Amino acid sequence: MKVILLDEVKALGKKGDIVEVKDGYAMNFLMPQKMALPASKSNKSMLENLKKQQRVKEARDKEEAEALSKRLGHEKIVIESKSGESGKLYGSITSQDIADAITAKLKIDVDKRKIVLEHPIKETGKHQVKIKLFHDVEATLNIEVKGVEEKTA
Repeated sequence: MKVILLDEVKALGKKGDIVEVKDGYAMNFLMPQKMALPASKSNKSMLENLKKQQRVKEARDKEEAEALSKRLGHEKIVIESKSGESGKLYGSITSQDIADAITAKLKIDVDKRKIVLEHPIKETGKHQVKIKLFHDVEATLNIEVKGVEEKTA
């Protein structure tokens, strides 16, 4: 029986693939679990329409990511953190700190998992951080870390 996969099924295929499986497997497992549909003409045309919509959405998302990349490339984010006299930070600047700073300054929500730190930022100064915005769209963000010395009483 030919079926259209609605989800990725291990060792069978990805979402949207049309695969040949045994009738019992399709009727007793894949279809009741809503993992597949019969590969009828109407279901195939529905799948094609969904793929078209997905391609349009991806193109729109890529355009938005490219525009955001240009905007982030021209911005400079300043993050203040406690440091010693030599410029060493008492902690480190994490991807969450960077995401919070972007949200505070630019009013843009960036997922911390999309921020690529090659190594933790542990010193004051200027740093460049990459942000993966889309599959093949990256932005380089300039960050300046300013140290705030602790005052002893």
